[in-house]
Amino acid sequence: MPISLLSIALSFGLFGHKTSIACSSLAVREFMDIFVAEYASALGLGGTHELEGRAMLSCLVESFASSGHEVAYPTSGPRLKEGKPIMLGGGRDFGSLLQSIEAEACLLIAPDGLQPHFLEIIEGRTANLGSSPAAASLAADKLLSTRALARAGVPVAEIVERPDPVDKGCLQYVVKPRTGSGSEGVRITSFAQAGPEEIVTRYHEGLHLSASFIVGKEGFLPLTLNRQLIDFADGKMRYQGSQVPYRTPRAAEIWEAAEKAANVLGLRGYAGIDFVLGERPWAVDVNARPTTSIIGIARVMKEQIGDLIVRARFGGLPERVHLEGESIFRKEDLALMA
Repeated sequence: MPISLLSIALSFGLFGHKTSIACSSLAVREFMDIFVAEYASALGLGGTHELEGRAMLSCLVESFASSGHEVAYPTSGPRLKEGKPIMLGGGRDFGSLLQSIEAEACLLIAPDGLQPHFLEIIEGRTANLGSSPAAASLAADKLLSTRALARAGVPVAEIVERPDPVDKGCLQYVVKPRTGSGSEGVRITSFAQAGPEEIVTRYHEGLHLSASFIVGKEGFLPLTLNRQLIDFADGKMRYQGSQVPYRTPRAAEIWEAAEKAANVLGLRGYAGIDFVLGERPWAVDVNARPTTSIIGIARVMKEQIGDLIVRARFGGLPERVHLEGESIFRKEDLALMA
């Protein structure tokens, strides 16, 4: 069982001067000590990855703090308005930082391929507020997760094992890394040829959406459907931002596919699934972690996203959430959000 706030404060200085002791029962959510471990901003990776990571981190730290929790986060230098910064310096790596966690719960945001290892470390130290290492590993592997969803009857962009016969005409395919985040490394081509550690799927025309949701003890809680702002140029797809929420008369159809996919993959906590909405809602990518849409969700949802994430782990999720208004953000806006 992780130690109390008093011991953390005295031994590591993670949460400042407060000395009140949190209840030892993790079923009690008031005033928990939460560590939000965001990889890109902790290591100062620079570029879009760090901008997106810090914007998500800022959103979550502020929400956890607004819900009454004590929050700490790792950083390469920049500080947020809320929470206690823990400097990652002196040659210390991200894994060793996680091995020193003494908080009562931890939420991880990291590249899909690194998540399983880091989640194992977290679960050896404290309560994991996200998916299990096994679920994160399956979701990160686009080949295995696509096959698992297809077997369960979830509409997916089908895996292409070999080029189609010439008599079928000039078809388009999507080539993407077997493990990767978002649209990075994704290209549209008429050649069904994949390089090492890549997969090929069929290309489907449609609207690019994502479904953001939380899975907890009480079940599946839809949050928002979001329109992904995608730039198509030179055969490549580049994520540029989101419209949150996106309202469509086909929402029930998408949520049915999302819930089924979440159950098949064993997702927990906050997660997101990308869809191409055409003839059917084709699932094209699964994120077993917070996504950038969370930035817009926090702006339009009356409930605190941090509180919902905690409730997903310890119980007490509501039956539904309440949305008001709309949020549209682009990558160039992210620097102003942290």
